[in-house]
Amino acid sequence: MLKDAFIINKVFASNGEMVDTPIFVCPQGAEYEVVEVNERHTTAGSNGGAVTMNLVKAADAVAVAGATTLLQSEFDMKSTVDTLVRKTTANSGLVTAQATRTLTGGQALGLDFTGTLTALAGVV
Repeated sequence: MLKDAFIINKVFASNGEMVDTPIFVCPQGAEYEVVEVNERHTTAGSNGGAVTMNLVKAADAVAVAGATTLLQSEFDMKSTVDTLVRKTTANSGLVTAQATRTLTGGQALGLDFTGTLTALAGVV
């Protein structure tokens, strides 16, 4: 049974804090569906290569870097600063399969960063 809606807010003030990390673990016996993901940053990444952030679902004993993506495309961390980027199923930002977006007991939501994050800061 899906539970009531709630918000998970994670703030990374500096790029030294931005490591692949779980941000929520679904309690045993619970079930939650990801329906919207928002991101904004105060300083954009500036590396010549891609600088991205992905929202993933990790089963117990699975690292965030090897987990299942919940986004149709990763957040571009070189995009315009102080601009909200919103991903939902309605705007094709989240994967369409509800089963993929649903967490059950012991599964974790995580953030997976790629690229060189040197200039990136102020990520919410």
